[in-house]
Amino acid sequence: MAKTTKTAPRAKAEARPTEAATKTIESGMDTMAGIASKFSGYTEDGVKALKDSAALSTETMREIGSRNMNFMTQAMEQGVELTQALASARDPREMFQIQSGYAKSMFSAYTAEFTAQSELCMGAWREAAKPFMSRFAK
Repeated sequence: MAKTTKTAPRAKAEARPTEAATKTIESGMDTMAGIASKFSGYTEDGVKALKDSAALSTETMREIGSRNMNFMTQAMEQGVELTQALASARDPREMFQIQSGYAKSMFSAYTAEFTAQSELCMGAWREAAKPFMSRFAK
């Protein structure tokens, strides 16, 4: 009988740590569930931001492609006009003036178009980065 009395107090002593361990594990599982929920939210927001920025990037690329085609068309038209003007020039001085005017005009048009396209790209980058930057700011 002495053995049974010693066993009963051990059973009660072991029950208490088991309950505490169970509560600790449950608390840890709740914490992990909360982290998983937050991670899921970040993932959903990230995918949505990526989708939105991809759509914006596509529109920007279309705009840049359209601008490039327009610029090249205008440059070719001006090149044809240059050739016609050079063919009708009466002396070398007039040819030089026509060529220098064309060079100035094309350089000005090129820098203006380059500036406009750079602004388009920077604007697209800023818009695409907004969802991500706002997420990191939190």
